[in-house]
Amino acid sequence: MKRFFLSAISLTSFSLFAANVAVVGGKKISKEEFNARYEQNKQLAVPGQTPSKEEVLNNIVNFELAIQEAKALGMDKDPMLKDQFEILLYKTLVQKQLKTKIDSQRISEAEMREYYNRNPLVKTRQIVFLVTPEMTSSDIAKVKARAEMVYGLLSSGKKKFTELVAEFSEGPDAKFGGLVDFAARNKLVPEYYEAALALKPGQHSNIVQSPYGMHIIQLEEIKAFPGVAALNPDYKNFITRTVKDFKGREIYEAYFSDLRKKYAVKTDTNSI
Repeated sequence: MKRFFLSAISLTSFSLFAANVAVVGGKKISKEEFNARYEQNKQLAVPGQTPSKEEVLNNIVNFELAIQEAKALGMDKDPMLKDQFEILLYKTLVQKQLKTKIDSQRISEAEMREYYNRNPLVKTRQIVFLVTPEMTSSDIAKVKARAEMVYGLLSSGKKKFTELVAEFSEGPDAKFGGLVDFAARNKLVPEYYEAALALKPGQHSNIVQSPYGMHIIQLEEIKAFPGVAALNPDYKNFITRTVKDFKGREIYEAYFSDLRKKYAVKTDTNSI
């Protein structure tokens, strides 16, 4: 009878582990789950440093032990963890329901031309007076006074733009007459680009302040849309991403508009 009882225990143990590689506090880890996790580890491992199956199993066991202990200590009830989980749910929903639709959008040449015509490549010249983070307010005031003096010389017509570049500009492009070759939003700081775009060829701007300093900008040329095939590859990719993002917001808003119909939503803008 005793021998039969021991045999029954052995059979039970064999049955318990037959389809599982481990049992942690009642949580069974199947061979299929282990194999999947092992393959993930192999793919993420640095070449030549693939972990052994024993290491992977030990890590899986430690993970399950940590989860069970955290729950035993009530950590799964932590409000902060709940907030983080809800943020993760939001990101997962957007990823699964919308990302593929947004990424798979086709951008037509007409859409690219429309964006380009509003944001073309511009060729400019600049007289720049550099400002650095370590400068005091007094230092910056002196830079501004210098820029205003040079702007006065330019506006009065006493000196040409390129002459002032050679004499006063502090940028590395000064030795090229201050020339900033064709560029747009993907390369130029917003303050500089918007000021250039507001000019006509041959015109110069007022003093424009950017994170890099103070600029006096002269517009040389605006490049007409050359067609998608001839478009600068960097700017083409930038336009494609930007238009996709813009159209993606429409997909996003339409999706959540439908959800508002599915779930009861009431808002009171007067209370905010």
